[in-house]
Amino acid sequence: MAAHQQHDALLVELFLDSYAEAPEEIVLDLDATDDPLHGRQEGRFFHGYYDCYCFLPIYVTSGAHILCGRLRTSNRDAADGAAEEIERIVWQIRQRWLRVRGTRASAATS
Repeated sequence: MAAHQQHDALLVELFLDSYAEAPEEIVLDLDATDDPLHGRQEGRFFHGYYDCYCFLPIYVTSGAHILCGRLRTSNRDAADGAAEEIERIVWQIRQRWLRVRGTRASAATS
């Protein structure tokens, strides 16, 4: 398993370990936000909505837990790759908690 895959799995594992027993429901929140650049970093693109050169990381959280943080270039849609991240996270959660219900709270940019 590659280092980034181990890191991805660890974030979800820490989330799962934070519960004594499986909750009835969890809420997954998806957000993309700008990370402004100052200089000529590789992969920099101008994003019209944020009116700056930036990266466009995506985050998946549940309460105070970060389940995914993915640094991405900003020459994409804010939701690009979100389905794959959610699929990976839900698969890992279901390995331990078969009956928990999941809810996606939002897929908004901030």
